[in-house]
Amino acid sequence: MVEVPLATEKENEKKDDRMVLAGDLLYAGVKGIGGLALKALSNLEIEGKEKIPYIGKAILVTISKNSIRDMLIISQLTGRKVHFMVDPKLMKHPVAGPLLKTIGMFRSTTSKDDTEPIDNVFKILNEKGELVAMTPEAKFDRDIQIKSIASIIKFAALGKAPIIPLAVYGIETKLFGAIKAKGLKVKVGNPINCDMKLTRDKNRDKRYELAEDVVNIIDTLRTDPDF
Repeated sequence: MVEVPLATEKENEKKDDRMVLAGDLLYAGVKGIGGLALKALSNLEIEGKEKIPYIGKAILVTISKNSIRDMLIISQLTGRKVHFMVDPKLMKHPVAGPLLKTIGMFRSTTSKDDTEPIDNVFKILNEKGELVAMTPEAKFDRDIQIKSIASIIKFAALGKAPIIPLAVYGIETKLFGAIKAKGLKVKVGNPINCDMKLTRDKNRDKRYELAEDVVNIIDTLRTDPDF
């Protein structure tokens, strides 16, 4: 076994710390610019942001119609950093991929044997106690959405983290108080705790029932009585 000199270990630690700091600063910059753009161009409204914990872990979940837009919107819900699980194809993009990785995003699985994303989720939840966001796409049919949420329930149960459902949807608004336009609103639902029993194969049906409930909650949140 080759021992790494103590000085080299310290240099590596300092390098890692600098990379983390750079990533956090870049995340803050992207979030700030994105927030200004969303407010100016869509008059973004937020309801229920107090349901996002100030400390501790949680998994934020929505059915996404536009993943990049929704990442920017979800980042506005809290002053904390949110780590998004994104499509592997997006992470392979020569420009977007490195940028997303730098600001703390990570790819979803590519196969049943692909455990790296799973390890990333539990590292963020259990070691760092931070927030993860998972956003199955709306373009898939409902059965696939429910299957995706069922997998997220497993993450939540094993990571002992609540699922927080939320919905992003369009509304009628007035830009600058005068110009009629299509705006955006995000509504946050109540946290849902997932029992460890739901991870067992014999409780698969119950896990899928809860997954369907989560999808229904997101659909309900998306219905705004004012419009």
